Amino acid sequence: MDDELVTVHNANWIHDAMFVKSVLEGDGIDAFVPDEHTLSVDPALGAALGGVRVQVRATDADRARHIIAAVLKGKHAPATESE
Repeated sequence: MDDELVTVHNANWIHDAMFVKSVLEGDGIDAFVPDEHTLSVDPALGAALGGVRVQVRATDADRARHIIAAVLKGKHAPATESE
């Protein structure tokens, strides 16, 4: 199912998850932080929820994981309009 969401990253803090979401969206991948509103009220709940999940559509999961791995290694350059 193409619309199924899968977790591609688990962050410790909401701001880390939002950064990853932003990077993915900058590369044209729709990303979601399903607990965003809950954690904006009480960021400490992230640990109780098992981390802050970043999810994408199943069809984008492999590409998203590749982008996240590159970002965490400091080796990712965002896509540009000319690419």
